[in-house]
Amino acid sequence: MSKTLLQIMNEVVNVRNFEDQIIPKKVLEEMFQAFILGPSSVSTQARELLVVDKTNTRHQIIDATLNPYFTKDSYGAQKWLLQAPFVAIVLIENRRAIARVGEIGERIAIQEAESAIQNFRLIAQSHGVCTTCLREFDPKKLKENLKLPWYIEPSTIITAGYCNDEIFSPPRLSISEVVSKEDWK
Repeated sequence: MSKTLLQIMNEVVNVRNFEDQIIPKKVLEEMFQAFILGPSSVSTQARELLVVDKTNTRHQIIDATLNPYFTKDSYGAQKWLLQAPFVAIVLIENRRAIARVGEIGERIAIQEAESAIQNFRLIAQSHGVCTTCLREFDPKKLKENLKLPWYIEPSTIITAGYCNDEIFSPPRLSISEVVSKEDWK
């Protein structure tokens, strides 16, 4: 029996403990295609993925990471990134983001990148590939470490791989706690 989309959505959680198993090329291609299929309301498609395989580049990424509380003195807190089978950085290409609608395009591009990330994660999970969205990093330091040009902004670090650990979905608010009708309550 195949899983429903809601079941797959419920299984998408951040995983930081991956097996030493390579993700098949065909599955990666589907994950990339899902990312591309994310929305682009003004057709700027201002999001990109920078896939990072080299250990020395991963060390540069780790150097810009912080602990979950974003404590300034916690640089290098996400060392587990070295063991992840797949690491990529979601980048916003600001020139494309602002080309049609001005500076508001940067905010729109970030929102659209979040949707593209969700697409990526859903396809990954449908193939049994676990993922993580890591936002605990200093974007300025990461940009510096990777020598990114002025118009490229890192927004999220994504990891993916297989995991045998039992995964628990976090508690969620109920529909009645989230959905209001006519008036906000």
